[in-house]
Amino acid sequence: MARGSKDEPAASARPGRSGPARPLAFEAEIRIRAPGCRSVIRTVGEAVDMIDKELPAELRRLPRWSFARALLKEAERTQRKKDLAAAARQFRQAASNEKWLADPVQADS
Repeated sequence: MARGSKDEPAASARPGRSGPARPLAFEAEIRIRAPGCRSVIRTVGEAVDMIDKELPAELRRLPRWSFARALLKEAERTQRKKDLAAAARQFRQAASNEKWLADPVQADS
């Protein structure tokens, strides 16, 4: 079968493979109460921005936050649901360790 025939989608027609990346949303928004940081995190991009721009440098260097950021970037790169779930879980855990989760039940999910 020839590449790009009507039975086989062209490589550029596959979702998530071309064009500007769409925001990768968490299954449920993450609500936090942190001084100087946004209160609701809805997407991977918002979480990465919060870590990079709003989190104090001394916290950003902690393994829990650097690991959360690495998982968020991997989820952004792969667009896989399991990577997104792992990144959200680690972000919630890092926020929970700081006592920042607005809803403590979120830490268990």
